[in-house]
Amino acid sequence: MQSILRLAFAASFVLPLGLFAQTPTSAPPPKLPTAVALQRDTIALAKDVWPAIVTVRTFVRSDAMAKAAPTPAPTADASGWIANPTHERDYPGFRPHASGSGFFVAKDEILTGLQPLRVAPEQAVDLVEVETVDNQRILCDVVGVEPTLQLAVLRLAVLPSYVPPEVRALPFGDSDALEVGSLVLGAGDPSGPERWMGLGLLVAKPSRDCYQEMMNATYMQATMVVHPGAFGGPLVGLDGTVVGLLHPLQVEGGTTLGSAWALPSKLLVGLYESIRAAGTERSPWLGFSVMSRTEIAKVHGLQAFQKMVKPPHGILLENVFQPSPAAAAGLQVGDFLTHFAGVEIHAPVEFQRQLYLAGVGRTVTLQFFRAGTTFTKDLAIEARPAAAKPR
Repeated sequence: MQSILRLAFAASFVLPLGLFAQTPTSAPPPKLPTAVALQRDTIALAKDVWPAIVTVRTFVRSDAMAKAAPTPAPTADASGWIANPTHERDYPGFRPHASGSGFFVAKDEILTGLQPLRVAPEQAVDLVEVETVDNQRILCDVVGVEPTLQLAVLRLAVLPSYVPPEVRALPFGDSDALEVGSLVLGAGDPSGPERWMGLGLLVAKPSRDCYQEMMNATYMQATMVVHPGAFGGPLVGLDGTVVGLLHPLQVEGGTTLGSAWALPSKLLVGLYESIRAAGTERSPWLGFSVMSRTEIAKVHGLQAFQKMVKPPHGILLENVFQPSPAAAAGLQVGDFLTHFAGVEIHAPVEFQRQLYLAGVGRTVTLQFFRAGTTFTKDLAIEARPAAAKPR
């Protein structure tokens, strides 16, 4: 009897142990499936965007006395490290100036902000390099700049490995297609080991296509705190296309805490093409700001727009600066610009493109419409004066 009891007692432990030895079941479904799906998609978007992001570093020549003096031997600092800084090894006679971010828009061309490329408003840095996602440090040529909107186009020039970097050029998207509340992703690669990425909501769309007068009205605004070294990086939509370029915009009263400002892709596309084609270094200017027909209807109302005497195509002169080539030519608020050097103008971006392609110093023939009458004016394109800097 005791033997039987012992076997029964032992068996009572065998069955549960056998159950624990079974193959574990699959993990339970997540409690927040929507959040997990968003996280998965955000990770995929980040992996898609990162290969296009670069660090932009700029350098200036050391002063004459520093260049003439012999380079001292490395000495240990308080921490014991004795290696020379990288820039002293790679670029003797130069010292670091500034840094920012940028992104590839073609296999060898990069769009970035102008701020790191300037020592002073009219003084460029002496050396520009970018560091790609595969850690190549490449010297670049400055193809052209747009000073008013603080844009620059760089082109890869000196490849240390003689092998082009593995990059992905980001395509431009349609910033007009976004709605307030849309999710947007910002990305940048500040100098050093850190990276930056932010996810936010679009809270304001540009209210003007023309940046001739109101600067902050030309930018889009998102809820995002941007690392200073990420300015010049892209703002992308959930489809992975560039909808803006992150910019340290100063608004009246200072910066807006917690807000990211970006120049919309609607302008970036035309400006990029114009800068690279013309190689411009100055902002061309005629002295008037313009409105699209959509903006006229939005600002003044659809009925007022429909009652306007207007040409079949063209954009409205919203304001005229005094003094300017436009004012000297007798142009007035309410005139419509219909042709630029023979090219039909349907939208502000088309006017801006032709303005940059013509460039400072050129005289162009413009066609206007006023109260049912068409007329032409020859205007000399000037560099935008400091007094006419957009507000």
